[in-house]
Amino acid sequence: MDNLLISPKEVKERLNSNINGYILVDIRESDEFNDWKIPGAVNIPVNNFIAQGNYTEIRSKLEVLPKDKMIITICAKGINSQVAASVLREMGYNAVSLDKGMKGWNENFDIYRIYFDKFDVIQFVRIGKGCLSYLVIDKATGQTALFEPAIFINEYEDYIRPNALHLKYIIDTHAHADHFSGGLELAKKLNLDYYVNETEVDSGFHFKSLKAVKNIKLGESNIEILFTPGHTDASLSFLVNNEALLCGDLLLLESPGRPDLARTKDESLAGAGILFDTLQQLKQKLNDNIKILPSHFTKTGIRPVMMAFGELKRATAALNIEDKNEFIDFITSNIPNTPPNFETIKKFNKAGVMIPLDYAEDLEIGPNRCAAR
Repeated sequence: MDNLLISPKEVKERLNSNINGYILVDIRESDEFNDWKIPGAVNIPVNNFIAQGNYTEIRSKLEVLPKDKMIITICAKGINSQVAASVLREMGYNAVSLDKGMKGWNENFDIYRIYFDKFDVIQFVRIGKGCLSYLVIDKATGQTALFEPAIFINEYEDYIRPNALHLKYIIDTHAHADHFSGGLELAKKLNLDYYVNETEVDSGFHFKSLKAVKNIKLGESNIEILFTPGHTDASLSFLVNNEALLCGDLLLLESPGRPDLARTKDESLAGAGILFDTLQQLKQKLNDNIKILPSHFTKTGIRPVMMAFGELKRATAALNIEDKNEFIDFITSNIPNTPPNFETIKKFNKAGVMIPLDYAEDLEIGPNRCAAR
């Protein structure tokens, strides 16, 4: 059928432009929808009826929709949503299906430029997954560092190339558990080095260790490397000209990073204690004007995803707890469910194994859950 599909990019543009005249209808089951959804979507769960071939029930559920708006159907991978869109068309609706479903939505990025004195930061917001990547650009020389690259490496190349930037560093703050790193693949493609703390990864593949490095130069800008464990055993943060902190999952705008992924209960409690110590040290080191640039977000609508450290301290309950035991109890209680497939994803990232994009996208389906609360 002609024009049955609508691209994730077009849906994103409609959302960003506040274009009216359409309804997003997610046909997945309610628990899947409530766990992870596109903002503004409504849930009419007919997935199971499609699997059963129960078209009477499908029509009955869908006929509540108005006929004066375009209906955009959504499912996990864009297959059953095509069936739903076809049924709607038979019922007289103007209906299309989101290409590749939530899997396709996971590929979408918004891009923001953040201006500083001697450098700029380009923030890549992966809107479906809540992941953040960064280009730090020295204004005087165009030398550039890429932090936290996702598997969609063309997004960064498509920005770097037309802007004549000189990419010098490709860096991960730690071995992520909710998404695959594109760092090693991009480094190999561009014949560059991939930088990470050696304690975060396995031996056996080529990387440049930042374990003993205190500073790196980026043109006329200086990047101080801070050892900031807690979320993982050897997470690093990067302080650019004492103005911006790229802190990985140490701090999100909603909460400090969770200390429990790939850890036992006792290890999680110990990790929470280490996280407390790290945050106490950070509060001593950073001034309130430094901009905090995390590697993930959950529910915040702030764009770009950034907050001054002083404001973050006022807004985040955990940063105001001065007793270590109280902090540990606060952080380790009510921790969200673990990210989907996190053990598999982390193992691949630690091993430096590059897997086919389509398989990686399947494993990444779902929200990030890096915040502790």
